[in-house]
Amino acid sequence: MPRKALVLMLSTSIGFAVFLLQLMAQQSENEGLRVRVSVQATDTHPLNYQWRSTDGVIQNVNASTTTWTLPQGPGLHFAYALVSNGLGGYTERRIAINTDTLNAQTEEEDDGWYGTLHAPPGPAQVGDYYRATVAAGASNAAGTDVYVPNALAFFKDLTTGLRYPPASTVPTNTRGEFVIPGVPPSNVTLANPVAGSVTCDVYGVTSDCTPSPGPVGMEAFATTQYIDGFVSSVLIPGTLTLADGSPCGTENEFFGVHVHATATLLDATNKVLVGQVPVNEFGDYVLPQNPNGVTVSLACEGAPVVSVPFGTSATTLTPVPTGVVAGVTPPTLNGVLLTAPNALFLPPPSNLPSDISPRADNYLAEKGLDSRLGACKYYQAIGAVTGCGTAGQLIGAIKYQDWQKAMKIGRFAVNGTPTYTATYINKVDLNLARVHQSITYGPNQTAAVVCNHLGASDFFNPTQADIDNSVENAAANKNLVACVAMDWTISPGVNNNQPFIRFYIFGPNGQLLPSVNLDGRREKFVPGTCVVCHGGAHYAGKFPEDGTGFANVGGHFLPYDAGNFEFASKTGLQKCDQEDAIYHLNQNILNGGPPQSETNLITGWYTTKGSVTCPAPVARVLNEDFVPTSWASASAPSAVSFYKNVIARSCRTCHTALDGAFNFDEYSNITGVATTNLQLPGGSYDFEVTVCGGPGSVSPNAQRWYTMPNSLVTFNRFWLSYQNTVGLPDQGTLLQQFANDTGNGGFCVPVPK
Repeated sequence: MPRKALVLMLSTSIGFAVFLLQLMAQQSENEGLRVRVSVQATDTHPLNYQWRSTDGVIQNVNASTTTWTLPQGPGLHFAYALVSNGLGGYTERRIAINTDTLNAQTEEEDDGWYGTLHAPPGPAQVGDYYRATVAAGASNAAGTDVYVPNALAFFKDLTTGLRYPPASTVPTNTRGEFVIPGVPPSNVTLANPVAGSVTCDVYGVTSDCTPSPGPVGMEAFATTQYIDGFVSSVLIPGTLTLADGSPCGTENEFFGVHVHATATLLDATNKVLVGQVPVNEFGDYVLPQNPNGVTVSLACEGAPVVSVPFGTSATTLTPVPTGVVAGVTPPTLNGVLLTAPNALFLPPPSNLPSDISPRADNYLAEKGLDSRLGACKYYQAIGAVTGCGTAGQLIGAIKYQDWQKAMKIGRFAVNGTPTYTATYINKVDLNLARVHQSITYGPNQTAAVVCNHLGASDFFNPTQADIDNSVENAAANKNLVACVAMDWTISPGVNNNQPFIRFYIFGPNGQLLPSVNLDGRREKFVPGTCVVCHGGAHYAGKFPEDGTGFANVGGHFLPYDAGNFEFASKTGLQKCDQEDAIYHLNQNILNGGPPQSETNLITGWYTTKGSVTCPAPVARVLNEDFVPTSWASASAPSAVSFYKNVIARSCRTCHTALDGAFNFDEYSNITGVATTNLQLPGGSYDFEVTVCGGPGSVSPNAQRWYTMPNSLVTFNRFWLSYQNTVGLPDQGTLLQQFANDTGNGGFCVPVPK
């Protein structure tokens, strides 16, 4: 086996499953290897099985053994098993098979239709989105806010008096989030927001749940902001867990499985007073106050019903009662036995700071989570497929070479236009060895693709030999996970015939894929898994499954930040060997509709001189020490050090592509406008709260605490550097120092180590 680990992204630590794979004969010249996949799971209850794969064809049978036909050609291929006990316990595990040496022949297929993508369907979209959350004025047993599923909300523009939706409401999901479509476009400035209010109905309790501080501004539309609207404290909280403390049920978009518990309020005669209120994804619920309420009946799938006492006021029960499904835990998948060559067992990364957030889809999902059907509808909107099956199957999908031909990149370039290439590990973001390519034909057509390969074995402090091995393998097209492509171009009849960014994911064999797993926890679908870092001014929470979503989700290319990369020592792959290519990659971005923040950053990189030097004839070296004027002139003594060692290393790559207040190259966007706290304009949560929680006097917030950085690798690098002596900047301490310098030193006390 050429590699024994995929490290953090594809961790192989011994854990919870037995996957037994046996290679079978190749079925035909047009198919790859067929593999028997067996999982041995243990539980005290009968088990159910579901199977999914990212590519190839896997038989989705309710059995511990299935058959997986791999696609032809080299690369890494992934399969998943979801095992459940019918009582609310679910466990998902992943395996990978590397066919670099097993199935290495691939064909250059020329049977595709080249030259243009499919014509997107439907009329131009109208309006924009408003996204927020509804939380109860009550806390669960752990003291965290209770986010309310199935609350009904609407938004009212206080200037025009118009209501959105006009005559109905929008329900919150299992995380308490709601998205209202069709609101006026968010083209107002932060200094002059359009004021609005939010009204919520929580199981018959109607309240003004306008986010605080209010009134909310229209600039909150389609951003990563979670703006909590708190309803009246007449709601009584409760909690339900399995015996190990995990929630009962699952929310799994990759498998399309959504199971949650319900709470029913009963009086002394067991008469239903409030029926089947959903328990949220965190295992919490609220019920309205009722003087006749005696017990709460908690039901989850086939598990025994659990009853807990009900208080008639928010202060009646202390602590909040927690119902426990006795004797039920998620199924256990024991040990590892892999007999197929190059096969890897991939339990999620563990024993790391990221364990503080147990949700499988917490990372790379801050902007939202899409479904399989929503992903297909996005691809249809941008012309990558001709249609969608009822379960989200991609119909008439393009292939990687179709996209290359249409965008005239690489071997399809015309008129002598150069395709610039750079190969390195993006150490601070995903720990992937990446081959980047980009080409531009002017302000209306720029394309870029990154092919992702396995990164260094030690994501935190790799040796040079480890880096060399990963980068050289990527340059040789080994250990390929997926290629992610973007283009900035005009699609006739779409987006008012103005260019916009489109996203695509292609598997190792060139197949268009709806999802990718870049953090080791779970597959996540387009476009949410892209706009989490690439902008997304017209995306909010989830791409609509009815096909009414924006083809232009408001994405941006990301700048190529050499200070965040690891380079090989081999001639041709060293940093100085590639500085010129990185310069041109960044210049191409300037033709791809960048926000002003990216233009300023790229310009600053190449108009100032840094400490990194290269021998002649390298003329343009990115200034890794660059500090924007607003930070260089800031009053806080630690501002420059904080920017160079924290913002530039753990925040800037994504945030420079975000709009408005989320551009952290502007000092005032972190320190706040007319506020004494480190607070983003528009009433969002404090910068520090999202990174390291709040002070002891503030109730924990399950939605926001420890959500940034939202890349699992970046998050772990941030906290592993805290009080560490390996020579990396101590980012946790630098954040605490900066907080003290700006008068907000009460934050950043809890540390997830």
